[in-house]
Amino acid sequence: MKNLLAKIVTPNFIAFQAHCWFACTLVLVFPTILTLVLIVLGAGIKEFYIDKHFEVDQSFNDNLLDFAGYLTGMIVALVAIFYL
Repeated sequence: MKNLLAKIVTPNFIAFQAHCWFACTLVLVFPTILTLVLIVLGAGIKEFYIDKHFEVDQSFNDNLLDFAGYLTGMIVALVAIFYL
């Protein structure tokens, strides 16, 4: 079991989860179109400009994974709002 968890819980997994649940929380707390737009714009700027220029050892794939985490969180929140 320990080896299985070590294979699943990687730094990329943890980063994805952090970005996902942050975006999900924002959408659930502030359920407006403006929130969705601001998350997409803010995440895009943060991941593809700020992190690219100011984070050490940050690849395009890392930025893309983080951005995908934000988008996934938004989708999870929208599903929760409209279908639960």
